[in-house]
Amino acid sequence: MKYSEFLSHSLTSQEKIYGTVWLAFEALLFPRLLQLLNTLLPVPLTQASINALFFGINFLVVAILFRRYLVGQAKLIPDTVGKSIAVALVGFAAYSLASFFMLQFLLAIDPHFASVNDLTIRDLVKEDFLLMFVGTVILVPITEECLLRGLVFRGLYDRSPLLAWAASVVIFSAVHLISYIGLYPLPTMLLCFVQYIPAGLCLAGAYRLSGSLLSPILIHALVNLMGMLALR
Repeated sequence: MKYSEFLSHSLTSQEKIYGTVWLAFEALLFPRLLQLLNTLLPVPLTQASINALFFGINFLVVAILFRRYLVGQAKLIPDTVGKSIAVALVGFAAYSLASFFMLQFLLAIDPHFASVNDLTIRDLVKEDFLLMFVGTVILVPITEECLLRGLVFRGLYDRSPLLAWAASVVIFSAVHLISYIGLYPLPTMLLCFVQYIPAGLCLAGAYRLSGSLLSPILIHALVNLMGMLALR
């Protein structure tokens, strides 16, 4: 997609405001609110069910808030599907290679390194594979790409491409670790933060190169699928 065409697909000011508020809420407060409400139930839900509820509500809210943007992205698919898939395949290959070397780097620093988020997902996958599959492979890629690539990356790109790249990568890493703050040592959290940098860069790059949200969604879904199968 040409640079001018990429710039023409943006969110409205209202979408940016509502999306920013929701991103902050769902990252900082929503998981804790669900856990609190769960303790009030006569028969508490399983952790896999709570996660499924989080995924589902998050998806519905984002779909409502970004409905105009998503409709615009859907209209791009017929004309960009070939390029989007090609970019997604290259992006996934780049991610796989970068993640391999990143893991070697992290293991060199800490031979016992393990992603705290992956450990949690592993337990949830064992608890209910189907719920986690629907959530992480279908709902999460669409939701997170709308928020992190559509809202953060595209939303900041007009102001500063460098800021857009940096913010989207930093926030992408942070949202996967916020729930674990205070539960693990700071060095472990910093290593886990660094682990997500290749994914953040490849997802933003795929969106920028294709001009379509379909590319990062496909990469995100494939990465999550491979991760789930490896952790099962």
